[in-house]
Amino acid sequence: MILWEIARASAFVALACYTLVVVGGIALAGRGFRPAAPAVEFHRFLSSLGLAALAVHIGALLLDAYSKVHLTTLAGMNARPGILAGVAAMWLVIALPLSIRLRRTKLISFRVWRRFHYFGYAVWVLAVAHGLATGTDRGSSYAVAAYIGSALLVLAAAWWRWMEQPAPAREQA
Repeated sequence: MILWEIARASAFVALACYTLVVVGGIALAGRGFRPAAPAVEFHRFLSSLGLAALAVHIGALLLDAYSKVHLTTLAGMNARPGILAGVAAMWLVIALPLSIRLRRTKLISFRVWRRFHYFGYAVWVLAVAHGLATGTDRGSSYAVAAYIGSALLVLAAAWWRWMEQPAPAREQA
C-alpha cells in the first residue's frame, strides 16, 4: 500500500514540476525574466526535480505487484493508450536533458536544440493525458483541481507570451 501512495504522490509532484517548467520556459522565451541566468538555473532545477519524481513514480509502480507495471511497459509493449501517453512523456523527459548535452558539445545547432525543446509542451500534454486516463485519483476533487490549475497556468503563460509586444527595433548606427 505504501508503494501505491508513493507512486501517486510522486506523480503529482512530477506534474507540478513540469507545469512550472513549461510556464517558466514560456516566460524565459519571452522577456519575462531579465537577467535570465537565475531563471534558467531554476528552470533546470525544476526539470531535474521532475525527473527525480518521475523516477520515484516509475520505481514505485515497478515494485508494487498490484499495479502490474513491468519493464516491458516502459517500452510501450501491451500498454493501453493512457499508459502509452505516460511512456512517451517519460522518454521525452529523458531525451530533453540529453539534447542540452548535445548542444553544449556543439553536436547539434542552437536551432535544432530549440526546435527539439518544443517537445517540452508535448511532455506536459502527455503527462496530463496519462493522469486523466490512468490515474486512480482522476475523479477526486484535489486531482481535478491539480489538472485544472495546471492547465490554467500553462494557458495563462501561453496567452501572455502570445500577447507580449515585440521588442522595439534597435537603431542601426
